Amino acid sequence: MMKKILLVAFTLLITLFASVGFAASKYDPAIAAAKAEIPAGVELYGIEEKEGKIELNFYDGNTLLSYEVEVIAATNKVKEIEIKGSNLPGSTRITKTEADIRSIVLGEYPDAQNIRIEVETDGNLRYYEAEFTTPKYKAELKINPHTGAICKRELNYF
Repeated sequence: MMKKILLVAFTLLITLFASVGFAASKYDPAIAAAKAEIPAGVELYGIEEKEGKIELNFYDGNTLLSYEVEVIAATNKVKEIEIKGSNLPGSTRITKTEADIRSIVLGEYPDAQNIRIEVETDGNLRYYEAEFTTPKYKAELKINPHTGAICKRELNYF
């Protein structure tokens, strides 16, 4: 009886590993495309396929940033990346100027062009929203006006 239970458990375990390996290989091209656009060393923690798109979720424990990467399933081309930090985007205090924000943007994205910076309000909190383009994508950043921390990034690839 114990041998039968062990045999069934072993068979289920092998089936599970085989199916996980098969599922992972299906998404390998999308994962590779996503990893080419985000920092090395981030951990993949979620995959969801819907409406012709593959949504991959990564986390960087060193920077506390999460990356949500949308890949077009048919072409394995990155369509959008949303990067979120652990900081609140807003503050009641504004100590950074638009020139400071421009420097922050160019420090992170040296090839940024057509930079547009505005102060936005969410409730009683204010934040800078910076929009710009690069040769690869159009980007939108939310930047804390007191600390200068980039709290959210959205990159829409051409």
